[in-house]
Amino acid sequence: MLSTYNVSRIYIYSFILVYSWSNLIGQNDFSLQDINPNSDTYGELIGPSYFSNDVIVLGFFHEY
Repeated sequence: MLSTYNVSRIYIYSFILVYSWSNLIGQNDFSLQDINPNSDTYGELIGPSYFSNDVIVLGFFHEY
């Protein structure tokens, strides 16, 4: 039978593994077409590498 200590270790190691893996795969570069007609880059393919000298906050939103 697993002790509380061993269950805690397994939980912590699993969390660290999932957290590390998500950080690794979340850093991929991608490009999408800018569909905002008010943007300076309207119609162009842009992504995180386009803004190489800026701070980037990515969010995916849906307006109802």
